[in-house]
Amino acid sequence: MEHFDFIVIGGGASGLVAASCLVRSGHSVKVLEATDRLGGCVQSWRPEADFWLELGAHTAYNSYAPLLEALDDRGRLEDLLPREKVGYRFVTADGRLQSPLARLNFLEAALFLPFGLFRGKAGRSVAAWFSGLLGRGNYRRLLAPAFAAVLSQRADDFPAEWLFRKKPRMKTAPRKFSFSGGLQGLLEALAEGASFSVKTAAPVQAIAREGAGFRVHSGDAALTCANLVLAVPVDAAAHLLADLYPDVAHRLARFPVVTSEAMGVVLPAGKSALPPLAGLIGDNDSFWSVVTRDPVPHDTLRGYTFHFRPGVLDRAGKLARIAQVLGAQTSDFLYVREAVNSLPAPGVEHAALAGEVLALLAREPLALVGNYLNGLSLGDCAERAVIESQRLLNLKG
Repeated sequence: MEHFDFIVIGGGASGLVAASCLVRSGHSVKVLEATDRLGGCVQSWRPEADFWLELGAHTAYNSYAPLLEALDDRGRLEDLLPREKVGYRFVTADGRLQSPLARLNFLEAALFLPFGLFRGKAGRSVAAWFSGLLGRGNYRRLLAPAFAAVLSQRADDFPAEWLFRKKPRMKTAPRKFSFSGGLQGLLEALAEGASFSVKTAAPVQAIAREGAGFRVHSGDAALTCANLVLAVPVDAAAHLLADLYPDVAHRLARFPVVTSEAMGVVLPAGKSALPPLAGLIGDNDSFWSVVTRDPVPHDTLRGYTFHFRPGVLDRAGKLARIAQVLGAQTSDFLYVREAVNSLPAPGVEHAALAGEVLALLAREPLALVGNYLNGLSLGDCAERAVIESQRLLNLKG
């Protein structure tokens, strides 16, 4: 059996940043990815050689310093593509585009803001904390649908302390950026020519103890390692740890998971009636949000990804709603692609639950990283990957 100092299960942002951090210390690292591509929740659809559209996570910031530091290790910071400054709009029930500020009651905000700023976020939900910050009316009209658009799910019960956490910033990078080939291209760049090895289409069926380390079963092969990093969705982590760490698995199984149904369309630039936009926010609509390719403009094409609420519309209904919002005909669509995105849906209580999970593993040669431990963003994932990688390295002495 092949043996490694570290095996990382999962080739998304969390797994690749963890591998980059671990290999930097001179250890042997193997990454196993279940699918035939790297990226995880990042999925950059490439219908043409010079055009991509994000079907999953779509925006990155220079406050994602751990991710950018991993990219800097590969010498690829210069390949970042700045995003142009275009805004977001709401889609009203009658189909109009509306500025977010048009939904803000300034008097209500002025009454709440001086007191709301000093309330702690710990133990409070997004709905409770932001209603105290700007008022319940402003939360209902503006913030609730906006946060749901960000998370592609109802955001009211989400832990307030996990949303918009302050993160270390790399000031030399563009404030918002993409990458050639989309954000998936950025993650692929972390693996290109790296000192760690990657195997895709390598689902892991089981893990077991092997001495002080682990044995990992993937397909017909078995590999061993001294340390293991699980960079997989929370439900997959619960399944893999059920026999090995039942107390941890039991807690992970309490994290709910939701889906959103993405549909991306590409059409000639002149066929969309919308002005340049970063995205659209649905309010009591069939979709949570629309993400556009406009911040990285193309000469002849425009692209839109609609993140639909699950189970509301069939394929024909989605195409019709997209055409209606864009002011186009379905016959104008040059390319169409569907994807289903699965995301954790934590409530306030899950912040403490994540702390319990990490405490149980504090002295173990196993690390959990991903989008369910401190926030959903790529920056949250990268930050946790670095923290847990450093913990494992410290255990090795």
